[in-house]
Amino acid sequence: MPGLLIQALMAHLDSVFEGPNGDYAAVLEALAGVPAAQALWKPAPSQNSIWQIVDHLTASKQWQIDMLEHGQAASPVWTEPCGDEAAWQAAVDRLKDAHQRLKAAVERVPEDLTARDPGVGKVHSAGACSFLCVGSRAHHGGQIDYLKGLQAVVL
Repeated sequence: MPGLLIQALMAHLDSVFEGPNGDYAAVLEALAGVPAAQALWKPAPSQNSIWQIVDHLTASKQWQIDMLEHGQAASPVWTEPCGDEAAWQAAVDRLKDAHQRLKAAVERVPEDLTARDPGVGKVHSAGACSFLCVGSRAHHGGQIDYLKGLQAVVL
């Protein structure tokens, strides 16, 4: 069984991703009922769509898994998705799968590595990296929720 810090981190990962977390919509709560056409909409050509945010979240979770398991990872890139309802649902399914794989990777981190100084040239311990990434996920969940609200006004 994971230690208390890992358990707390996993609970926080779930609350930001699945909800409930009280003050703001979790990622999956924000995505509930969003069809492909709405996921592809952008407020301006240079802005991100909900679908782009979903793909970025998936890539970011993979980045974090690679960092936890290998100590290095390729930086996530922003995509320009397109497709129909089936492709959109596949993107959401990939995000859910990445979340489950991230939780499994976090659970495998030895407790003593969560707080250990990462050493020269490294920015964060495994625990600090994980907590910082949770904040990023909450930010992107807010972006999705904001885009849905903006669509309600504009469309």
